[in-house]
Amino acid sequence: MECLTTMWRLFGRWTSSRTALVLLPLALLTSAGCGLAPQLDRLRKDYVAQAQIGQAKAQVAAGGDFQRAHKLAERALQLTPDSLPVIRTAAAVFLRTGAWEQGLQTLEEYESRAGAVSLYEKGMACLYTGREAEGTRLLESYLADQRSLRAVGQIDDESLAWTLNNVGYVYADAGVHLTRALELTRAALRLRWGSPAIADSVAWAYYRLARYDEAAFHVEQAVRLMRPPDAVLLYHAGAVHARQGRLILAENELRRALKLQRHFPEARYELERLHWQLPPPQRV
Repeated sequence: MECLTTMWRLFGRWTSSRTALVLLPLALLTSAGCGLAPQLDRLRKDYVAQAQIGQAKAQVAAGGDFQRAHKLAERALQLTPDSLPVIRTAAAVFLRTGAWEQGLQTLEEYESRAGAVSLYEKGMACLYTGREAEGTRLLESYLADQRSLRAVGQIDDESLAWTLNNVGYVYADAGVHLTRALELTRAALRLRWGSPAIADSVAWAYYRLARYDEAAFHVEQAVRLMRPPDAVLLYHAGAVHARQGRLILAENELRRALKLQRHFPEARYELERLHWQLPPPQRV
């Protein structure tokens, strides 16, 4: 009874997460003689894992420190390897931070336990990890499902536009089915003219097809419309302008991208590549 009374005093009046982190170890010590330490240790792990996976998700959503987000998601999985919400969110974090193999593995772990995952997410992960046939099949199935929903009025044109855009962009970014990528992204733009994200996807499809002037037309429109500034869009603009030979403009855009997102290997590589082409600074 004394153990229960002590636990109530420790847990019943938590007012903040910081207080909780301080009190949990105290509760573990207090309850050791009551045989409740294993349960409280599990409670502590669950609490810490939820806090860490929440921080990882927030970092990714804000375009923050992707390396930190990745490490937080890994720690949360280590603490609670059987938690389906943690597994699901960790998979999304890994995919968003470009850890494709780990993301696909975690997504398939969730699928084996929960029975279903997003066709789009798994298809995307398959494409980025070299499983092209499987990825294409999943993405085309996802696209067909969404078109069927639009045909019966269960989704609107805007939702369909984002589906077309997302599948087309993944094809372009993975460097596969490039004609199909351009077809899908242009169809999306017709439905959502003026969207900077979709204009950027069209630009990236043109870029992958080495049609740089057409890519520049769309990416410049996207840069003018973007609110707030977006690191990926600026990276695309820098890559397009570099291929056009507009090196100073490309450098400025790539530096802006890296300022917004420090861990951005593709933008950093493109900037280094650009420096091989830029003229040396002049002495004055």
